[in-house]
Order: sequence, then structure tokens, then C-alpha cells
Amino acid sequence: MQIHGKRIDFLVLWNVFKTLLVSLKITVSKKVVIKSTCLDPMCSTCGNPTAKIEIVGPNAYPQDALKWKTADYIHYDKFRNFNSNYLIYSGPGGNNGYIGDPIDLNRKAALIDAFTAPYNPIEMREQFYDMAGYCAACDAFYCSKHWSTTTSGYGKCPKGHGKSLDPHWSPDIE
Repeated sequence: MQIHGKRIDFLVLWNVFKTLLVSLKITVSKKVVIKSTCLDPMCSTCGNPTAKIEIVGPNAYPQDALKWKTADYIHYDKFRNFNSNYLIYSGPGGNNGYIGDPIDLNRKAALIDAFTAPYNPIEMREQFYDMAGYCAACDAFYCSKHWSTTTSGYGKCPKGHGKSLDPHWSPDIE
């Protein structure tokens, strides 16, 4: 077969068609159940989220799933255990991707306790090394834009209080 003067292998064309058809079927028939708890703290300076803390329930998808491409659904379905709760985290010190990590009910309760006012810095530190952008000295959250962070992961809040936001940072590097 020739298209625009170029020879096209029918088998290659057929495989491309099948791939597109399967992707279309997945996209059209996908029932997306959004069932999650978002504990996203807001920056005290600008009001933007300091971190994304989302607990996705069993047999459910995170809120961002409504914006996903077909490949994202395929990966999520392949690697997620739908019998478990999952934590999706993205903060000043890192993230765990759009699939997240499985968590048990104790961790779920601890996350909710730590990131519901009144905030307890010790409980927050037990959950995330970067405390989701929280400065204990200020008793306030700051987003990545307002933490002056070095390439080594050490940061200072707008009032100059410093701490490591990266669990791999060492004072010997700074």
C-alpha cells in the first residue's frame, strides 16, 4: 500500500489502528470514581498550596484523574492496589508520583490528625520530613516559592528561619 508516494506496511498500520482503538475504548468506557481526602495546606504569604496531600480511598481515583491521558489510567490501573488507601504527596522536599504509596488506616488517621488545625509540628514531622512547608518557628505554612531553598535542600522561610526541606541534605554539603 502507498500513501503520498510512500510504502506503508499494512501490518504496521493495523497495529497503530488497534492501539488507538484500545485507547479510545478505555477512555470512553472508563468509569472514574473520585474518592479522596485532600489536606492541602495553604501558604501564609500568597494563599497557594504548600503541598499536595491527598488520601485516595479504595477502588477510587485521585482528583487529578479527570485531567489524565489514557496512558496515565493504564499505569495507574496496572500499579495501584485498589483494595488499599493511597497517599499522593508533593511538597517542598519531593513527591511520590501520581500513583502514590499504599497506606494503612493508622497512617491515614495520623495524616488527618497532623494536617488538621490545630497543627502539631511533631506529628507533621512524623509524616513528612519537609512538614509540607510548615515553619514551626512562625507557626505558618509557606509554599516552595516563599521558602528560599538552596540546591542542597536547605531552606529559609520569609522570616529567615532555616531548616532542611530535603531528607538527603547534610550540613556538610552546604
